[in-house]
Amino acid sequence: MGFRFRKSVKIAPGVKINLSKSGGSLSLGGRGATVNISSRGVRSTYSIPGTGISYVTQTSSGRNTRSSSSQSSNRSAYKELLRQQKEEEKQRLLQEAEEGYKLFQEKIDSLANILKNRERQLFDWESLTAPRGEYQPEIYEPPGFTEPEKTFSKETLRQEIRGRNSRFYITYFLIGLGFILLFQSFWASLLVLVLAAASYAFERSRLDKLCDQHLQARLKEENDKFNCSKQRAYKDYLAKIELEKTEHQNAQEERKQIWNSEEQYRGRLRNAVNSQDPEPLAELLEVELSNEDLPIPLVFDIEFLNVSSVCIFMELPELDVVPEEKMSLTKTGKLSSRKMAQKDRFKLYSDICTGLTLRLIHETFRVIHSVNTVELHGLTEQVNPANGHPENITSLHIKISKQDFEQLNLDSLDPTSAFTSLNGKFACSKKGKLLPLKA
Repeated sequence: MGFRFRKSVKIAPGVKINLSKSGGSLSLGGRGATVNISSRGVRSTYSIPGTGISYVTQTSSGRNTRSSSSQSSNRSAYKELLRQQKEEEKQRLLQEAEEGYKLFQEKIDSLANILKNRERQLFDWESLTAPRGEYQPEIYEPPGFTEPEKTFSKETLRQEIRGRNSRFYITYFLIGLGFILLFQSFWASLLVLVLAAASYAFERSRLDKLCDQHLQARLKEENDKFNCSKQRAYKDYLAKIELEKTEHQNAQEERKQIWNSEEQYRGRLRNAVNSQDPEPLAELLEVELSNEDLPIPLVFDIEFLNVSSVCIFMELPELDVVPEEKMSLTKTGKLSSRKMAQKDRFKLYSDICTGLTLRLIHETFRVIHSVNTVELHGLTEQVNPANGHPENITSLHIKISKQDFEQLNLDSLDPTSAFTSLNGKFACSKKGKLLPLKA
């Protein structure tokens, strides 16, 4: 039990001040009815003397109630804000995880489906080789000449002349006003007003005569200036037309030369098979292979033995094109990554090399209809341990005829299995290191 302190001080009949350790209070009333006012609120006690029956009401302090309510509301708002921030952060992380997994899956799919994502439309050989005739130059049509606008008129010149010669109006007005203030007489003021009206009429007549005298001269002066500016503008217009004509003729000459060189190439391409000239065929195939949309860089060289046989030398990709880690989404939507199994990584790498090989062969047969045999060498650069110099070694090789290749269903086959069934050779260790083919 702790110490308690309580003291009541009567200051008037029915009025007492109570002092205690928790604070002070004021008591009003006497037997039967008492009201106690303190920081905790107002307490009213009603009783029937001698019976022991009483009735008590308690009203809490409004300040404390509001303070407690405000604090509770602030805590609730703060907790709700924290909850919303955590939820937003969670959604952001889930979205980033989903996007990261989507990018990873797209990359894996593009690597695994190199062969399936090939060009499927027939090559339009006819439109490429059909003669187009002579070049038809475009006719130059010069733009029309636009005259400069006039910045003056007869009325504006008249106002200019009147404004420049109407300075006496203000002088007469100030003199008349000065006389009126000086004499302060009705008759003198009337006389000044009459003289002012007469001078105004005289000045207007003078200005009208000046306008008649100088207007024609100003009109001639402005027209001469306008005609000079018009002649300069027309001269500049003619110079611009000549420059545009020259540029147009030069552009037409360049286009005609390009047209003629293209026509010569189209003619060579059209007659390549009959003339046994594989050079235009090699140029066409090089352009088409360079435009292939691939997820990995393609470096190659083409050598036509004749119009029906071609040899392609391709630089094989490294194992680094295949990611070392495999990503997945957990049940809670988080991004998880773990090391890809060596077997799976090597299988994907093998499918990339063989799928790319089959795609280049498909593109060669699709573009050059005269080719019946394609031989492809997959090369990689390694250091020769015997001399320490880098040199190209052949790690992949296949030779296939058009007839055998057309028997394949490229949409359903497994690239590595199909490559092996076509007597293709691919020397690569289980760890993805390219090896030289055995003779």
